[in-house]
Amino acid sequence: MNKWTLVLILLFWFSLGGCATLLQEQEYVLIDRPVINDHTYYYDIFSLPEIAKIRKIRLIGEGKLRNIEIYVRDTKQRWQLKQKIHQINQLPFDIPLVVNTDAVKVKKFHTTVFGEIETIQFFTVAD
Repeated sequence: MNKWTLVLILLFWFSLGGCATLLQEQEYVLIDRPVINDHTYYYDIFSLPEIAKIRKIRLIGEGKLRNIEIYVRDTKQRWQLKQKIHQINQLPFDIPLVVNTDAVKVKKFHTTVFGEIETIQFFTVAD
């Protein structure tokens, strides 16, 4: 099968409704587990009791944030950078993520002085 045949098959599949499924808005569900907060001067860590399929987080607090980095903890307890946010955002603020993790670290820089994150909420998608 050459690449053009594959392209035609994919185009036909999308025209039959595959595209509608991909573009359908997802229903987010709050993960109802206790969130443990660990605040330091440079970062905040928010963790769950066990690993979950995270699809979105909501930063809860007051004020505005800018210049933050979002890290997630992998299964080997290492932190991986997932998103840098430079623009100003009003709290509460939603951040889409597609990860399996038990913890999120929000790294703050000296220019993040507009607001304070109290906690975060973890969301997954409804099955």
